[in-house]
Amino acid sequence: MFSIKLEVVKLLPPYYEISNHLWGETADIDSDGNSLTPDSNDWNELTLILRTDESQRIDIDPIDELDNGLLICSTDKYLLNKTVLFLQKLGTVKIIV
Repeated sequence: MFSIKLEVVKLLPPYYEISNHLWGETADIDSDGNSLTPDSNDWNELTLILRTDESQRIDIDPIDELDNGLLICSTDKYLLNKTVLFLQKLGTVKIIV
């Protein structure tokens, strides 16, 4: 399992923007998290799984001891990095060293 700790510095995108970036808008995904609506950007828990290849999975969870901290995990290092780079490009997170 690979993981990266992030600090949220700006509102996160709606969760579907992450899945669209990873697999495209027509991908068949399963998602779970604490987004109140699909367009909500104040979530801090998210699991995305590509249904056609369940090894393609991203888990995002809050870090209890760190305000605005997120831990992003995946067994696929490429998928993890692609997710983090997308969030960084939007200016919503920075990596915690």
